[in-house]
Amino acid sequence: MPGQLALRGCLYLLVIVLLHRGLPFCSWSTASAVHRRTLRCRGSEAESEKNWPRMYYQENRGTPLGKAFWGRSTTEKWGEFAEGDPGKFDKDDLVEAKYPGTDDWYCAQVMKYIGEGDWIIQWMDDMPDDAAKASVVPTKEMKHVKLNFGR
Repeated sequence: MPGQLALRGCLYLLVIVLLHRGLPFCSWSTASAVHRRTLRCRGSEAESEKNWPRMYYQENRGTPLGKAFWGRSTTEKWGEFAEGDPGKFDKDDLVEAKYPGTDDWYCAQVMKYIGEGDWIIQWMDDMPDDAAKASVVPTKEMKHVKLNFGR
């Protein structure tokens, strides 16, 4: 009987800690996948550009990792009046882009150019639930969406 009370108390304490930390209740496989993809760079590692995250997931919103993703910029001129890779796309252009790590192409919206031929794009297509909401994609893996109005 006392052992059961102690076990019950430990379980209650665990639930309180999980709720206090704001951790989602999900399967272990989902939790480990979230852990693997969001903890790639932390602290001083995030300060080095090469270690900045290349994928932005919903759970990164409002976190230092999310701020590191969206906080990148370049001093290069880009968009309509630029030349080379920075001039190929402009803010809000609709593009088809290759989802990183796959051969699948999805519709996305250009958010900004971050230099060295890389763009931050926001995925607009029907994506799998565990897919990134935005990604860093190189120019060579993007193309403008061509609209066909039946002509």
